[in-house]
Amino acid sequence: MSRFLDEARRAEFLRRRQPGDRRELLPARRSGPRSFRVLSVASNKGGVGKTTLAANLAVYLRALREDLPILVLNFDDQTVLDAMFAVSDECEGRNLVAAMREGTFASALRLGQYGVHYVPSSREVSDLKRIADAPLRLENALERTGWRGLVIVDTKSDLEILTQSAIAASDLVLIPVPNGPALREAGKIFELLEGWQWPRERARIVLSMVDRRIKYAEGESRDVLALLLQEIRRLDYPLFETFLSSSPKVASLQTNIEGRFVSILHGAPRSLVHRQMHHLAEDVLKILEQTPVRGA
Repeated sequence: MSRFLDEARRAEFLRRRQPGDRRELLPARRSGPRSFRVLSVASNKGGVGKTTLAANLAVYLRALREDLPILVLNFDDQTVLDAMFAVSDECEGRNLVAAMREGTFASALRLGQYGVHYVPSSREVSDLKRIADAPLRLENALERTGWRGLVIVDTKSDLEILTQSAIAASDLVLIPVPNGPALREAGKIFELLEGWQWPRERARIVLSMVDRRIKYAEGESRDVLALLLQEIRRLDYPLFETFLSSSPKVASLQTNIEGRFVSILHGAPRSLVHRQMHHLAEDVLKILEQTPVRGA
């Protein structure tokens, strides 16, 4: 049924497209349900907490669902995720770039900390732009891998082909937004979904690193949270009810003598952000459970 609807939307889109309209629907996927679900964290704005959100969601989701295999992929050129999940500093074996060139992650998968699988990151990930010439590149690689479980993708701060590939493979896209500029950039992801003729609900905003100490002297919105909520509702963007507070304690979890990236669950279990992350992970699971498997 999903494949039929995709084809119907494609036909209607092409019929109604005006001359000069360059928007394109994604290529049709293969028939049959996927054995995996994909959750990507994306924003065209840097410094919004994408990596912190992606890494910690993997840990919390694994803790909530020990029967759910979780694989983390890093499309950024930073190696922070390796600092969270790598068991050792060994660099042997295939990394993300090699796996994407091969078209499968099967030989690059590693079991890391907290029971989360990962593929070693690469600082040369930008080189993949030369071969990732189609938005379905990641989905096709995951199909060949045969992964059964959830895939979480941390993306680069852009909307170029690798990020589009992550979004195109996703059942759900999380867009972290801590401020007004990030909210304006979030609109570009919803525009991308619209160009693909996908529903807005495929993506949801997560208010992150919210500092409620920021106050305003005038207007109905007395703090930054209220102001952001007011604007999001005006724009009618899908939104998670749970938000993530700004926290010096959480920021410190990325800076230690061992050079590790400690999870909020293990490094700040008594913090407000721990409770917020727990609620967010529960909400993510509910949404994924209510979303039909792609291709079914």
